[in-house]
Amino acid sequence: MPRLNFALSSLALLAVIGTAAPDAVFAQSRTVPGVPDGPKAGGGPAGGGPGIPIPTLPIPTGPSRGDRTGDGQSPGGPTRGDPPKGGSADGLPDAVTVLEILRRLPHGPGIGPSSGSDTVPSTDSDGPPDRGPEPQTGRPAVPPDAPRFPNRVVTINPGQPFIPRPSPRGDGAPPPVTGAIVPDSRPREVIVTLGPGATANTVYELSQDLGLDGDTLYVSNLLGTRVVRLRIPDTRSVAGVVQQLSADARVQVAQPNYVFTANGAAAGKMLPQYAPQKLHLNEAHKIASGSKIKIAVIDTAIDASHPVFGGAITTAFDALGESKAEAELHGTHIAGIVAARTQLQGVAPQAQILGVRAFAKGANPSAQSHTLAILKGLDWAVLNGARVVNMSFAGPNDPLLGQAIAAAVKQGVVIVAAAGNGGPDAPPAYPGAFPNVIAVTAIDDKDVIYKSANRGTYIAVAAPGVEIIGAAPKGGYEMSSGTSMAAAHVSGIAALMLEKNPKATPKDIRDGLSKSARQPPKLIAEDMGAGIVDAAEALKGK
Repeated sequence: MPRLNFALSSLALLAVIGTAAPDAVFAQSRTVPGVPDGPKAGGGPAGGGPGIPIPTLPIPTGPSRGDRTGDGQSPGGPTRGDPPKGGSADGLPDAVTVLEILRRLPHGPGIGPSSGSDTVPSTDSDGPPDRGPEPQTGRPAVPPDAPRFPNRVVTINPGQPFIPRPSPRGDGAPPPVTGAIVPDSRPREVIVTLGPGATANTVYELSQDLGLDGDTLYVSNLLGTRVVRLRIPDTRSVAGVVQQLSADARVQVAQPNYVFTANGAAAGKMLPQYAPQKLHLNEAHKIASGSKIKIAVIDTAIDASHPVFGGAITTAFDALGESKAEAELHGTHIAGIVAARTQLQGVAPQAQILGVRAFAKGANPSAQSHTLAILKGLDWAVLNGARVVNMSFAGPNDPLLGQAIAAAVKQGVVIVAAAGNGGPDAPPAYPGAFPNVIAVTAIDDKDVIYKSANRGTYIAVAAPGVEIIGAAPKGGYEMSSGTSMAAAHVSGIAALMLEKNPKATPKDIRDGLSKSARQPPKLIAEDMGAGIVDAAEALKGK
């Protein structure tokens, strides 16, 4: 019987793949609609709702919590009767079914489609989405206890809300951290971190008990914990799932996967550079040029082949891995402001740029990113020795990002961020509004604040950010305005200060920028913070 032989050999192949894919950290709780049911692992039929879950195989990695049944939700699929159309005479799946199952399996290294290559000469890829940041030397932070193959899969009806079975929090247990529900978040996605002692099997069990698709798992070096992205496969809302997760004893933080937007807009006419004169860069470069200082630019992909860089982009990391990495304007422009070496005058021309692709424009008018990509990018930047991290973007108050930034600052990393382009009445923009971040607003060549800039007491200093000429992909040049450009100027000055005093702390850099800032007439602290930065004066301090 050719069909039977093919089915049996394919199931054998499933066993091989399940053994050889250590990066399949945990299974997604999903069903294959309209596919005939195969035999349940361990023998015997399974009862449940519509559709057939991916078959499971026994594994030798740790004890199972045991199957839970009831409410029409079970580890297996619906009870088999007569072989459905398309199945074999013995109830085994036919060739089409097996191929569908193989297609849905998690891919290990070297299996599955590539996410594309970076546009920089030296690229560190993060591999599959469930792998953590990879240092320049060493292995990525893949959880060592990842199970080879799931031992339990629940059935979820996409048209009905799943009934969760959380592990209750005990009396006196610390309350979880939950993120606010705001429009600026990705639909049907949540981010969680787990408590001490959690393993990859804990993550798998959590996804099963809460009826969620485990999508991405990596270990954050800054947070010291597992960060998990979960997708909602049924009709529950993000707010409802965050509430359900917060009631589970295994969860430390539960929040939406927030969306952040790069803060910059293309302008029209081309004008000469005025920022170098306003910042007194010629005088400053007699003292320091950013030599040996690494600056991470968490942004869109950078066109490292642009002539202004001349080797300034030393390496790059793709924190998205969801699409082909093509150079975009925002990241290229920001990196050029920081470290251009020819044709344009960069603030820190001898600095080394670590390009982190965490943003992509796609169909959006502005480049966007999300919590998980930014976390992975920041982790990678710190692991690879960044002394300054430029964050020219803005979004909502993100608890996990705030924790990661606090950890980076504690390790001596200076974080510079855009104040935001929401306008005078906009609420505080993050990450700029976190207390340990240097938030920068934008001014023009006449020291007038950018009309679209945010206001607020969280703003530390101001810098040129209106009609700034900079590098564009494919060797071009464009004019852009926004607090993104202002932040890039301050990141460059921070690198100059660190070259002069490598032992300076993030607080030293912030204090030095503030004390040396120039105060224009009628300065309003909520508009410009301490004033307009001055590179030469900042280097004259201790």
